[in-house]
Amino acid sequence: MLKKKFYLISRLVSGLGNSLYGLVFIWWLQTQTESSFIVGIVNAIFSTTAALSIFYGPIIDSHSYKKTSIVAMIWQVGLTFTLTATITFFAHNYLWAILIAGTLSLCDEFFDPADRAILKGTLTKENEMTSMIAQINIVDQVVQIGGIALSGALLAFLTSGQIIFICACLSLLGLILLLVALDQVSSQDHEQVKKVSHTVTLANYWQQVISGYQYVRANSFLQRYFWSSLLFSFASPALILLLPRIAQKSGRPALYSTFYLFLMAGFILGALLAGKMNADTRIMAFSWILSVVPLILMLFFMTNMIAFVFLLFIFGIVTSIHNVLGEAKKQNVTENQYLARVLTTMRTGTEIGGPIASIVAGALLDRVGQQELIIVCVILIILGGINLLLVKPAD
Repeated sequence: MLKKKFYLISRLVSGLGNSLYGLVFIWWLQTQTESSFIVGIVNAIFSTTAALSIFYGPIIDSHSYKKTSIVAMIWQVGLTFTLTATITFFAHNYLWAILIAGTLSLCDEFFDPADRAILKGTLTKENEMTSMIAQINIVDQVVQIGGIALSGALLAFLTSGQIIFICACLSLLGLILLLVALDQVSSQDHEQVKKVSHTVTLANYWQQVISGYQYVRANSFLQRYFWSSLLFSFASPALILLLPRIAQKSGRPALYSTFYLFLMAGFILGALLAGKMNADTRIMAFSWILSVVPLILMLFFMTNMIAFVFLLFIFGIVTSIHNVLGEAKKQNVTENQYLARVLTTMRTGTEIGGPIASIVAGALLDRVGQQELIIVCVILIILGGINLLLVKPAD
């Protein structure tokens, strides 16, 4: 059985390392190259590895979920230590650092689906799954806040290489705790590997990739959630670009971090509330639609930063509720042997709009303005919520 306390502590420790790494590496790259274009390319690389998740599912499903999650963590630890050495001793050759960082971004794309599949195999009750997903979301948001606060403090008296070394040590500690947490979890994932004894080959690989999407299409909830997530994937990056723009326009740069802190605080409270709810599609759809209310109100409070921050907090609460319920529902309605392929297919839907939306949103902000961008996001989110209301009750 899964040792939940060790599992959550492992996620907290390794998540803090990942949060620190993401912020500090971008900072190092910006100061090393003095090129926003190169930083943009690296961000696009990270987005692309996530958007291509659908192609990783067959590989994950053909192996033990436990072994896949552990191997992905081992690679993450090794690559982070390698990145530390590269930044410390070969800082002038930043292309090697980018290559390592791009490879490193793949580790999460293999770890997360396998990790969620382990939860599906060890948590048998629906409400137990929702509660665990809520706890994971709380931990993830806490480490994001911790990473933001800690990175600024550490950069004041440590080099980027030294901080990334700390990240590597945190990843190593997270790996050790994960091994303890999964010690009593069967490496056969409840006989799943024996039942699905296929091997990924070039001959059947594409068929398995397509089978994940076919499974999603055959289930009313998964199909609707995929398209709603796709719409949201265009809205989310646009809203992220909006925050620094508003902070800059107000002439108070400190607002940028304040925006994020209140948004994440909303995510944490929303996850706490969602942990007490059932993964009901109607609740999910209505919370999805209700999340546009604070966005619409923002149109009238663009210069009132106290009200704007409060509305961000409310948006975080409602968005977190439908995210947690959606994550739990996806796992509850999916058969074990298809889980990784379904989760990676859904992740592709969640991430595919990122690179395009970032470019389009940037152009919109430069040409039309903040209010128009918010209106576009509101339309996309409402359409996604209405789409979820059309899920057939049987699913």
